[in-house]
Amino acid sequence: MKMTRSTVRHGIATLTVAVLSLGGASAVIAEQAAMTSAASMSVDINYLLYTPEDYESSEQDYPLVVWLHGGDQGGNDVSLVRESGLPSMIEQGKNLPFVVFSPQNPSEELLYPIERIKAALDEVVATHRIDESRIYLIGYSRGAFGAWAMASQFPDTFAAVVPIAGGGTRHYLNRTSENTAFWAFHSTDDDVIPLSDTVVLVQRLKELDRNVRLSILEGVTHEGVEMKALEDPELWDWLGQQQLTPTEVAE
Repeated sequence: MKMTRSTVRHGIATLTVAVLSLGGASAVIAEQAAMTSAASMSVDINYLLYTPEDYESSEQDYPLVVWLHGGDQGGNDVSLVRESGLPSMIEQGKNLPFVVFSPQNPSEELLYPIERIKAALDEVVATHRIDESRIYLIGYSRGAFGAWAMASQFPDTFAAVVPIAGGGTRHYLNRTSENTAFWAFHSTDDDVIPLSDTVVLVQRLKELDRNVRLSILEGVTHEGVEMKALEDPELWDWLGQQQLTPTEVAE
């Protein structure tokens, strides 16, 4: 098609009108309205709760352990939570001087919804005699991912955090509290979550001058490291020594 001067002038004029209609001075500009959602979040978390033998006969406040299970116990059947880890030890007759709160991840595939877990934890603390300066968080595998995340998201809640065979996000560890103690466990033979996932997080905590220690187990599978860590008497002695100061709790 042969372009004439008349055709070119007509095309330019048409384009100019189109541009003015889209962004000219007389164009109507869309607005973004500021809104506030009124939707409420349903917590809807199933959990197991263990209280020490002398809880009912005592008036004292008790330390509390939050146990976050691995990936196989998620869903809506809370009896699955009894099958391994700390709840399994309790089912087998283990007596502990702690209240133990074991929430179930409502998803069989996704990570823990930590805001909902925290809301359920707050409810337990409000309705039981809990020493808020001695709340401890232990997580295994997927639960360890949840433990790392909760340590960053709720930094002033936990006196100690124990992630077992799980990773997390290194970037947000600067939000963790300098008053929280960490003890991580992992195995050199873990073929599910590599040891390096824990090492990089521990190294970052060291760079931040946090109170952190790492136990590297050898010849133990991903599944085996869970009970190896929980059956270590030194862990429980160490855990019982961790405490936030009253000022830290008040803040």
